[in-house]
Amino acid sequence: MRKFLVFLIFLLVLLVAADRGSHYAAESEIAKRIAQQYDMAAEPEVTIGGFPFLNQAIGGEYQEIHVVTGALTVEEVQVDRVDVTLTDVRAPFSDLLSQPNVVAGGVEGTVLLPYSELQKRLPPGVVIESENGEPRISGDLAYEGFSVSVSSRFQIEVEDDVLIVTPSDVELGEELVPMSWAQTMLAPTVQLPRLPFDLRVTEVELLPNGIQATAVGSDVQIVGSSDA
Repeated sequence: MRKFLVFLIFLLVLLVAADRGSHYAAESEIAKRIAQQYDMAAEPEVTIGGFPFLNQAIGGEYQEIHVVTGALTVEEVQVDRVDVTLTDVRAPFSDLLSQPNVVAGGVEGTVLLPYSELQKRLPPGVVIESENGEPRISGDLAYEGFSVSVSSRFQIEVEDDVLIVTPSDVELGEELVPMSWAQTMLAPTVQLPRLPFDLRVTEVELLPNGIQATAVGSDVQIVGSSDA
């Protein structure tokens, strides 16, 4: 009886080791394939949820996969980070090493854009800085040959994949400068590119370190061709 118990424990250890080894191999392979798919300079962090892993791998269906990327450039727009959770993922384990085809039924997460993307669309001499944890637009505007100091809070909303800036509480150093002109100068727009994982931005939030966009997607081809 004791030998049998020892054998069962040994077998269990082997199964757990095989499960964890396959789990790590799948995460590494998916990370590599995602980096290739979206032309990333570095592989993203990939975490496959659920245990045991082998049951999911054999069935080719995964409950949840978490992906976090580093900085990347998408159609000349700088993105600091993409943090998404993929659900109802279909990825046959046997195909990962040959012809990978990973499809997610649902995708949701966040995309962080640096303020530099907004600042380069503002007039020269104007910068975005954080004041007490709140981003503000400040600097000097050129108006009819004169330099006019300006400071403003602002909000951002998204409409049809376009980020729209609306300045508020605008303070000007010269009373003769039309407020409507200053507000127009401080209201750039940012056309969002086609984001990784076919994410669609639903709302945006201003953070001290950038613009955080909440995004979703469905039936997304994560790796491989849509014709696969």
